[in-house]
Amino acid sequence: MGWQMKKKHVLLFILILITGLVFSACNYYTVPTVSEEELAMNVAGTRSALATQSSVETMIVQLEELKNQPTCPVCPTCALPMTPTPSPTEPTMEEGPSVITITPIGDQNNANCLKFDYLGDVNYPPDTLMKPKEKFTKTWWVRNSGTCTWTTQFKLVFSGGEVFGSQGKVSFTQDVPPGETVELSIPDLVAPPTVGTYYSYWLIESPYGNRFGYGPNQQWGLGIKIIVTNN
Repeated sequence: MGWQMKKKHVLLFILILITGLVFSACNYYTVPTVSEEELAMNVAGTRSALATQSSVETMIVQLEELKNQPTCPVCPTCALPMTPTPSPTEPTMEEGPSVITITPIGDQNNANCLKFDYLGDVNYPPDTLMKPKEKFTKTWWVRNSGTCTWTTQFKLVFSGGEVFGSQGKVSFTQDVPPGETVELSIPDLVAPPTVGTYYSYWLIESPYGNRFGYGPNQQWGLGIKIIVTNN
């Protein structure tokens, strides 16, 4: 039994040794593997080489065409084209604000310069009855009781009450020296559409912006009083 076991071991060792010699003697060829990235780089390189070759061929054709063209003649005496010089433009002057010249009216610092006396209503006295939306022109009779002349730069200006559809100011149509009388009118007035009693007050304004009326301290304005009725 002992000999048979030893014999088996020897045979197994010999078999292993022979197998190792066989594998070491065989030279197997392993196929190399290529990654996708390496494959893409190879393709790109090939395309670049083809594009470069095409560009070179195109340049050769263009050079051949230029070589066959006639030579341009040289003109040493030809003058260079003149570039027109723009003419200087005159600077434009901006127009300044218009200046209003005020006609002298006298010593406006004198307390008696701007005064007037109310002499009466030429038409439409107080409590005049009117229809709704009736048109009218109001006129007063006054005297220049001051020491300064009223020029056409003086105005009648609205100071309170109902404006009756007017612009709120009317320029004088004539000069009025001290002591003279004049009729002052406001045209294109319109009675209100609603029934009722309405008032309106007007002052005189100088070119310097001074407003004045009549009476004590020249504080009373020329007045309008109408009654709008359907009767």
